[in-house]
Amino acid sequence: MQELKELYISTFNKQPKTVEQLKGAGSNRQYYRFCDADGNSVIGAVGTSVEENEAFIYLSRHFTEKKLPVPEVYAVSNDKLRYLQQDLGSRSLFDAIADGREKGGNYSEEEIALLENTIRQLPRIQVLGAEGLDWNVCYPQPSFDKQNVFFDLNYFKYCFLKATGIDFNEVKLEADFQAFAEDLTQRPPLTPPQGEDGTIRMATPPLWGGREGPGSSTFMYRDFQARNIMLDGKGNPLFIDFQGGRRGPLCYDLASFLWQASARYPQSLREHLIDVYFEELQSLCQGQSQSREAFDKQLSSMVLFRLLQVLGAYGFRGYFERKQHFIDSIPPALENLKELLAKHEFPYAYMISVLNKLIEKLQPASETVETIETSETPPLWGGREGAAPLTVRIFSFSYKKGIPQDPSGNGGGYVFDCRSTHNPGRYEPYKKITGLDPRVIKFLEDDGEIVTFLQSVYKLADFHIERYLQRGFTSLMFSFGCTGGQHRSVYSAQHLADRIRKKYPQVKVELCHREQERPHALIFAAGLGTRLKPLTDTMPKALVRVGEKTLLERTIDTLKAVGIDHMTVNVHHFSDQIKAFLADYLSPCGGVGGGQGWGGSIRISDETDKLLDTGGGLLKAREQFNGVAPILIHNVDIISNANLERLMAESKSNDAVATLLVSRRETSRYLIFDRDNNLVGWKNIKTGEVKGSEPAGSQMFAFSGIHIVKQSIFPLLEEYAQSPPLTPPQGEDETIRTANTPLVGEMEAVFGITDFYLWACQRAKIQCLVQDDLQLTDVGKLDTLAQLNS
Repeated sequence: MQELKELYISTFNKQPKTVEQLKGAGSNRQYYRFCDADGNSVIGAVGTSVEENEAFIYLSRHFTEKKLPVPEVYAVSNDKLRYLQQDLGSRSLFDAIADGREKGGNYSEEEIALLENTIRQLPRIQVLGAEGLDWNVCYPQPSFDKQNVFFDLNYFKYCFLKATGIDFNEVKLEADFQAFAEDLTQRPPLTPPQGEDGTIRMATPPLWGGREGPGSSTFMYRDFQARNIMLDGKGNPLFIDFQGGRRGPLCYDLASFLWQASARYPQSLREHLIDVYFEELQSLCQGQSQSREAFDKQLSSMVLFRLLQVLGAYGFRGYFERKQHFIDSIPPALENLKELLAKHEFPYAYMISVLNKLIEKLQPASETVETIETSETPPLWGGREGAAPLTVRIFSFSYKKGIPQDPSGNGGGYVFDCRSTHNPGRYEPYKKITGLDPRVIKFLEDDGEIVTFLQSVYKLADFHIERYLQRGFTSLMFSFGCTGGQHRSVYSAQHLADRIRKKYPQVKVELCHREQERPHALIFAAGLGTRLKPLTDTMPKALVRVGEKTLLERTIDTLKAVGIDHMTVNVHHFSDQIKAFLADYLSPCGGVGGGQGWGGSIRISDETDKLLDTGGGLLKAREQFNGVAPILIHNVDIISNANLERLMAESKSNDAVATLLVSRRETSRYLIFDRDNNLVGWKNIKTGEVKGSEPAGSQMFAFSGIHIVKQSIFPLLEEYAQSPPLTPPQGEDETIRTANTPLVGEMEAVFGITDFYLWACQRAKIQCLVQDDLQLTDVGKLDTLAQLNS
């Protein structure tokens, strides 16, 4: 922050009167508003990636030269991690059309005028913005390609399609995915324009995006959404957050914007805005032409791709993370898919048959989503007057972590204390599961106290909901708290949500089990520690001391410092010593005492009988987690300044099944990532051996042994364990150990996490987070240990 302030002072030759940090979005960048004494303001940005900043700065200056409405960049720091840009204000298109969105897609004429103004600017950015643009500056890659498509199609397959239990032939589906990806990245045919005398004129090079080649370039914004469009005082759109743009097809941004699930645009409004877009596009591309029929065909394919993208996201966030908001988004997305398949024919027979089977299973004819438009509404945007729908937000939480904040700003509503009822968390069989598990539900209902408690809650809830509906109020909140936020509060919140959905179908319910979204942790501590002999002849590596603390205690303290309360430690070598240490650590009267008053839990994943390596160890430890929270994995022998909070934030914001913390430190073995930071391979630079691929423009990073996985990774682990392409794993001294090849269906398979990641990255996204200032010591050798202790 101080460096940014100094950049402001050196640029404008004055001190700022006020500096305000702005609310962050999905990226790792931080934004500040600097105001002077005269009321003038600029925005300061602090980034974590030089390449990303360079892309934004270059594109902003390029677009400014093209007179496109983007912020002007005033100054850039020498290290290119900070810059100052024009302040475009605080009113976004997302905020400006909130009323129509909250009314279920019934947009006013003023809101539609804002949408029209926005959609007219999109082809100008795509076409004019592409003129003379150096694609090599685009971050993290210059072009939309088939690999991009495959990541999202596999995301849909693994996180949505498989989760529904639909039976399908994976080989046939993969063949259609191949054809679909080929078509999506292929430039559509152009119709040669005719002169007034009817003769064919020579067209200038085509502008419609797609494959590499002279003149085939259009700019794909990639994140064209209402939140990234600011409005000036006259309602004119101004554009931000285009740094992820690249060469790509025109229709991607249009499909992304118009089929955004939360916007709920009626189909007639979509068609109107498509007409506005196409008219503007044609006026820009005189001397070239594409028939409307060809354009609509390309758009329909991109809409299909976009819908599969979002269903993959909804499946992961809903089915695996159990976030009700995303589950609630599935029916309208399926309705969009159903309408699309009914209106357009696609040449992917098997894929379409699977999608129709999916719709039939999840959306029976009697339960289809009611469309917005009726015979009584105007043809374009509905215009139905009336109050916005009531949204009821329901939370479960732990009192130790504080009462949930009300995102609506209305004060928080009801907060119910469940701690007066019988706590299943006191009993060993229920400690590792939650109030969503049938065994906990049976315990609570057989006991009966919570059932009686909820009867009073239901009466209050019914009364309030009915009054809020009568008065046209739009937001109501209920929160249920207990000791750990895992059992009684989860049961209560879930049952109230289910009751409201059934009794009041016109009410929108958003359910959040807050504590189950916090990461759990897995500490790998089962290794033999052969490089630390003779110390490890009598003790496990985890209990080797650095200074006054053991490696295990240091790792636990590191995880506690970022708010992780639930940890699992896997054990094998001298496992009884680790178990005794942890019992002492957690005991109020213990000699270690580090866990006194903490309130968290540490569980054991016991590999005493068989060492399973890191991949097998993760799969075995699955039973220790609650089936919802992501899992932060940390090797016990790592001491570092790793930014775990940033890693957790990155994992939460992306759609990868695993996020690996990496750096540019020197080593002999590297992981290979493409320009989007997706894992594609592995390389030993001493021997030249490569596993996976090493595409052009790829980058190599050293793995830290710290990573986060989401619960959706376990089906992939199971699939790999049942028939893994195992290579003999290496011991810590890099000698070859003999692994037991697992039997089919055996969940105690022996395999390394790196080999698994290299297999899984072809089926799902595995991404990295680069920490350039990472300082890391692997306490694996006696000389390293001696240096640390000195």
